[in-house]
Amino acid sequence: MLILLAIAVVTGLLAGRSIVSESHAHRLEQPDRWLTPLCTTCGGELTLATTRCRVERHPQRRWNLVVIVLTAGLFVVLVPVVPSLWVWPAYAVFGGASVLLTVTDMDTKLIPNRILGPAVAAGSILLGAGWLAAMDSGSVVRALGGGVAYFGVMYLLALLARGGLGFGDVKLAFLIGIFAGYLSWGAVVVAGLGAFIIGGTVSVGLLVGRTRGRKDEIPFGPFMTVAGIIAVVWGSQIVAWYSG
Repeated sequence: MLILLAIAVVTGLLAGRSIVSESHAHRLEQPDRWLTPLCTTCGGELTLATTRCRVERHPQRRWNLVVIVLTAGLFVVLVPVVPSLWVWPAYAVFGGASVLLTVTDMDTKLIPNRILGPAVAAGSILLGAGWLAAMDSGSVVRALGGGVAYFGVMYLLALLARGGLGFGDVKLAFLIGIFAGYLSWGAVVVAGLGAFIIGGTVSVGLLVGRTRGRKDEIPFGPFMTVAGIIAVVWGSQIVAWYSG
């Protein structure tokens, strides 16, 4: 287990740097860049912590280091909670994609297909391969059903909201539904309801604190990804607690 946790830490740190690199590229409307984070001022390579560039020591966003640490921590947390270590790589893809899409949506208020599409494809392939290897953990049929169900509910809400929900959020629901559904239907419900509970709570707090106005746009994607991660990590405990 210690070896697996060490692998999770290393891959999480590398994935975190990749997330910083790609989120910067998307924020600056540049081509995809997954390997080497670059300085937003001079274009030079960043230090290991991504807080300064190596060339001119230009300061970067402190948020970069937070993203790297959070990604590594998430990869570690997923090791003991997934039903089989064979599917851990798939859930690592889901975790990394969730962090990247959260950062991107907060920066640009967009959930780009060029990130979401590969995440769905790679995650689904790895999840299917892991299920075939384990055969006694999770359900790929329920995973597909969870993705379709969450997508369908969000699609209906988007139609009713008439612009209040973006179609990027609808497509994000499919990704979250797959990985929550692989575990249980309860996890899908926790992911869906949790997004609106967290979103409503945070939005009210921002309005009360006057950091946002009623007409200010608040991206919903981060609430969905946070609720999705909560559903994957603690979904069964939440359902058990609610059921009494």
